[in-house]
Amino acid sequence: MDCQQIVNEIIPVIHNPASVQKLLDAIKASLGFGVKTIVITKAVGSAAQQGVPEAFRLVLKSGATLIVLPDIKDAVELLKPDHVYFLGVKGEPMGDVKGRTLLVVQASDQQFMPSELNLGRQVKVIGRDVGSTALLTLALNKLLGICIE
Repeated sequence: MDCQQIVNEIIPVIHNPASVQKLLDAIKASLGFGVKTIVITKAVGSAAQQGVPEAFRLVLKSGATLIVLPDIKDAVELLKPDHVYFLGVKGEPMGDVKGRTLLVVQASDQQFMPSELNLGRQVKVIGRDVGSTALLTLALNKLLGICIE
């Protein structure tokens, strides 16, 4: 697969953001890798009120698409991915991806719920807790790093 095709198939999902800054950092990291679609699920508090409108502004400026949905299950049903990876510090090693792939990062201090994890696979990006934005950045770099000049 060529780089453009790979970039088009990777869809970051920023789940459960409560902080405006955390949400915008994840959006900026995703846009930095050139992804064409970003999903926000279950935004709460100030992230929902102030962060989502600001995220829309950043994403639209870059020419990408932002989708805001109530939950991960909605993203899976609507986007029909080939793979759903829940990014974390434990789980299976993250290999190469083929096909449309959702990279779900938990943008709050909570853990993924078992009902959420049942929608995909928990993958280990790195063995230490480096925070959600760093986790997403490392995963995107592993998958898309070769496509960035």
